[in-house]
Amino acid sequence: MAKVLLLDFEESQKDYLASQNYDVELRSTGRRSGKSTALDLPRDSDILFYELAEKPEDGQDGVLAGFRDEVARRVPEGLRVVCFIGGAGMGPLANVIGTVPGLDLRDDSRAESIVFNPRALFHVPFERFRPFLASAYKLLHKPAPEGVWEEAAGQEGAVEILAKSADGYPVSLLIKRGKGYLLLLPSFGSKNIEIADYILKDKLPLAGEAKDSGTEWMDQDEFLFPETKALLVRRDEENARHAAALAEIERQMGEMKAGGPEDFLRLLRAEEDDLKKAVVHALRYLGWGKVVDVDDYWKKVIRNKEEDIWLIDTQSASVEASLRKESLILVLVRGNKAWATDDECALLQKYKGRRMQEFDNTKMKAVLIGNYFSTVDPRTRKVPFSAVQIEEGTKDGNGLLTTYELFKAIKAEKEGRTTREAIRGQLRDKSGLISFEF
Repeated sequence: MAKVLLLDFEESQKDYLASQNYDVELRSTGRRSGKSTALDLPRDSDILFYELAEKPEDGQDGVLAGFRDEVARRVPEGLRVVCFIGGAGMGPLANVIGTVPGLDLRDDSRAESIVFNPRALFHVPFERFRPFLASAYKLLHKPAPEGVWEEAAGQEGAVEILAKSADGYPVSLLIKRGKGYLLLLPSFGSKNIEIADYILKDKLPLAGEAKDSGTEWMDQDEFLFPETKALLVRRDEENARHAAALAEIERQMGEMKAGGPEDFLRLLRAEEDDLKKAVVHALRYLGWGKVVDVDDYWKKVIRNKEEDIWLIDTQSASVEASLRKESLILVLVRGNKAWATDDECALLQKYKGRRMQEFDNTKMKAVLIGNYFSTVDPRTRKVPFSAVQIEEGTKDGNGLLTTYELFKAIKAEKEGRTTREAIRGQLRDKSGLISFEF
């Protein structure tokens, strides 16, 4: 099995290949690590995958010349180098693979306009992973003529074009050198590691690994029997069907993310008015009789709006009648990159007292729903409310709720672990720090 070196990949991607029983090591250039440290190419590595992404702000300028020279020396001996090009310019690429005459990186092409070489061994993974194409850079100074998929061999050896931009510029190249090769691919984002796995499983017998170059004529049309042709047609149809099915799934996932799930994810990252809209959407999803945006309700009245949302259980009466007769929950929506403030929590009781007097209705509760520590992974966020704030909320019969807790409750309902009615009941009945049971 191949001894694999990953260059500038993530630790999780190394773990992915290791889980497939590959002998894999991970190295980082100065660009990724931010440190100008020596970089070595293990003697037993026979394939190198390099993920070339945009340069981090604190990154160094590349790798030491010794590493590049060792790569150049070992490729003709059989080393395979696969580069996923996601930006960063020619310098960092040349620092690893050395100089390739005519090679350039410019003008990122639109992924949907890429044309794949129909006869290339890489055609199947290109079609399979097309929906994930993140960037495809033009690699040569001039376009290739229509129908031409191979460059003049020259001193570089055979150069096969695997994919072109709509205007004919190569965006993926296979450069053969002796027993090894340089494979320059577009970036498929998070799927780069799966394509690496595809290559490692010997699904791509590149650089003459699988067949004698002297028998290529056997694959030409005039030497194929009808039954072989029929199987090849079936194979191509199945590949096209599979690629189309994956593309449709990805399209549906994109639409879904732009709809329901994306609306709920805004609870975890939005601020100010966008956050209020996300909370309104979530509360309406939970099935309250009325979820009233206070700004909208008073939009024709000159007054301080104060709280953000009113929650009313019933749908039967008008909002005006409900404010004076029904149980009412006043909701404040807040958020920032740190803790909840005492002033924010104090507004709960202040606004509740004012609305009780204004509407002559004492059946009220106030709840602060907050997206605090908004730039932190929600799973690692601390409780943003202090012990004193929680104690005061409990005494006053008011609630303190994080948007992450609300998000988890909605996710639990969608998974069948609780009901909307149960979530509404807990929000209605609990005071102090609210955490849902499901």
